[in-house]
Amino acid sequence: MKPILRRWLAVGLLVAAAVIVAVTVIANLDGVGGFAWRCDEGGQLCLSPKRGGHIYLRPLAHPLLGTALAAGLVAAAAQLAVKHRISRLASQTVAAVVAVAALLLGLPESLGPRLEASRDAVVATSPNFTLVSYRVPGLFSSGSVLLRLQSREGIASRESSESLACFMAERSDAGPEWLFGRASFVDNDEIALSAKDGTTWRVHFDTKALSSVNPVDRCTDAPDPAADYDGSGSNTSED
Repeated sequence: MKPILRRWLAVGLLVAAAVIVAVTVIANLDGVGGFAWRCDEGGQLCLSPKRGGHIYLRPLAHPLLGTALAAGLVAAAAQLAVKHRISRLASQTVAAVVAVAALLLGLPESLGPRLEASRDAVVATSPNFTLVSYRVPGLFSSGSVLLRLQSREGIASRESSESLACFMAERSDAGPEWLFGRASFVDNDEIALSAKDGTTWRVHFDTKALSSVNPVDRCTDAPDPAADYDGSGSNTSED
């Protein structure tokens, strides 16, 4: 390969690395990675997933994966553009160390999906919005079901950073009044939520911020024997 082509290819690789880093930073600042996440409600309504922001930026929001990929591109650029052998090896060694460190730091997240919230199902839709449920496992509890609102704007679709409702997980021993039943949109800014026992709430939300003015919390005060276990082999529930 001619030297000028090698230089231009190296420049292209460096530009690609810079773009990856920039996109990763933007995706995290958007809130999907949790860096800019906030919740004003408190309690169980602020459990993971710490998402919010634009839905289609989520795959790009893993900072460690983006760092590792960018480091690999820098190493390839050094192979093409740096003539001095020692300088080239030094550049590639630094890039390799950064990539390995990033991947190792991200390994616990990849191997620990049980501790992360997982999307369960779409529970209600309207022409402008979708209501989705997330299953959130608990370390010393039965876990919960969070309901989040999403806009239907194509590639610009967003998800609320706060939950509209929290219900106990099906596998808990909580009664039907603490379990999610069904949901439906009754207006452009209002959802009807029902528990398993038929109790119904009308939840109003801001169509721009996707936040609720009256969220439903059926988790914080729910009876949960698993939450009384303190991890030491004893049960802390009151008789």
